[in-house]
Amino acid sequence: MDNEVADFLRYCRLERRLADLTCKAYERDVRACVAFLRERGIEELAAVRPPDLRAFLAKEAETRPAVGSQTRTVAALKVFFRFCLENEYLDRDPALVLRTPKKREALPDVLDRRELGRLLAAVDQPDVWQRHFPGKRERDLLMLALFAYAGLRRSELLGLDWSDVDLERRLLKVRKAKGGRQRVVPIHPALEPLFVDYLRFRATDPEPALFVGVQGKRLSPTILVHTFLHYARAAGVTERKRVTPHTLRHVFASELLRAGANLRQIQELLGHKHLDSTQRYTRVTAHELRGAVKRLRWTG
Repeated sequence: MDNEVADFLRYCRLERRLADLTCKAYERDVRACVAFLRERGIEELAAVRPPDLRAFLAKEAETRPAVGSQTRTVAALKVFFRFCLENEYLDRDPALVLRTPKKREALPDVLDRRELGRLLAAVDQPDVWQRHFPGKRERDLLMLALFAYAGLRRSELLGLDWSDVDLERRLLKVRKAKGGRQRVVPIHPALEPLFVDYLRFRATDPEPALFVGVQGKRLSPTILVHTFLHYARAAGVTERKRVTPHTLRHVFASELLRAGANLRQIQELLGHKHLDSTQRYTRVTAHELRGAVKRLRWTG
């Protein structure tokens, strides 16, 4: 089964050109399934039956109960066994009958404008860090602002190079986008001076990466998340909400909607492949509906 898995992973990376994170997730799920099957004495894919896959999914649900994780695992198995069928490693697909768990639709936590203001202002708090480095304040403020006013994913922001920034035309080229899709995002006018301030500390630096760590190398995901959460806690926005860097991407989408952007425009700016991913931001709460009715002008 190892050869089939290796061929499948090459197919995902080279032919389908899936994102690195997607490939790693598929690899994790498929290899976990193969290991489980071997524990049950199954050494060949032809011997796999639907009950074997259901037993694996049941075991996975015990350690990874999140519906999103279960959904992704089912998707990985379906893609893998369909690949094996199409390449004649199998004459039937045991994953065909698997059902994808229904994911409970829930709106992500979004910061309001006051909370976003507190988060950005936290960068200038004198006691927010015990140790200070030249350019750190400028770097961190630009990172937070790019999340909120450009809607970048974490991997997209970390993948930015200086060559991707066109301040003259106020355009940002996002090359490390999900699924290998590239896009161009307009730079908000308020971000331009933040780029200039940060550039003063990086003008003679040969490193092409836009955001670097203390050692002068491209900033790591771990340091980015740690930095973000440090400011979020200092701003007091984590007390009632689950806040991550992705939260600011939701802020960007929500503010675009309030500013009158249509779904197609928001889809393009966020780099969503399907419009369904964008439509989640059109959902409103009963509180918002009540507020909208109150704002109606009374003519009586």
